[in-house]
Amino acid sequence: MGQARWAAVVPVKRLHAAKSRLRGALPAVPHEELALALVADTVGAVLACPAVAEVLVVTADPRVAATVGAAGARVVPDHPDAGLNAALRHGAQAAADDGRSWLAALTADLPALRPAELAAALHAVGTDPTGVRRFVADAPGTGTVLLTTPPGVPLAPRFGAGSAAAHLASGAVPLPGAWPSLRRDVDTAADLADAARLGLGPATGALTGVGPAAPGRRPRADRPVYGAGMQGTVATFDAQSRTGVLLLDDGTELPFPARAFDASGLRLLRLGQRLTVHTDPDGGVVRVTLPTMV
Repeated sequence: MGQARWAAVVPVKRLHAAKSRLRGALPAVPHEELALALVADTVGAVLACPAVAEVLVVTADPRVAATVGAAGARVVPDHPDAGLNAALRHGAQAAADDGRSWLAALTADLPALRPAELAAALHAVGTDPTGVRRFVADAPGTGTVLLTTPPGVPLAPRFGAGSAAAHLASGAVPLPGAWPSLRRDVDTAADLADAARLGLGPATGALTGVGPAAPGRRPRADRPVYGAGMQGTVATFDAQSRTGVLLLDDGTELPFPARAFDASGLRLLRLGQRLTVHTDPDGGVVRVTLPTMV
């Protein structure tokens, strides 16, 4: 089987109606700003995925359209009351005009998504000789974050409550694989904290700070506060977003934002490399350095 050519479809509600269960998760941040940041980071990661040839964002919101259009996505106008699955079918039809692209439908709330994980999932689908619709369930296992279909096969989306079971019942086949950043959609404040542990994209990461005086602060969200000088090893590092996760000596995973890496003076990080953590009074990571640096 040759290399699959992928078109990704991402539906986005009007911002005032999006992510209602996340309202108030960041009290100092207007809800629409947080919703837009989730979209921007999701679409940015999909655009950066080497397997994806085109990203279509189906939306009726002008701010969303301007943001994703500037990033390089193709905007497909949506009827504001059409609903999620109707928007996906509309986007799939627009993407299928040439009849050659495989289709990938993704939710717009994956702010920790890593392009490499999405590429691995799409590669697993594209090299599957059965040619069936496949889906990836979210972290709890009840929802769906990714639905794929080969050329010529209707997408037939069933997104919504209990979508994993609905997609299974429709004939789609679950796609196995860990892919934690792909499976971590964000519906609640707890989900946002979990996504932060994986490493947020730049737009959402900027909003989870407490303000200009503490740009590297992490969301508290029931995570412990660590003192300056604690050391850990690099568990993950994304050179494109300049974010990563440290495995601390007590076994805790601690994400660090791009600003913390930028303040390090380093050009690259290697997996397994030892680092010292520099924090603000609330435990937010503001700098990571080599143990030999001051």
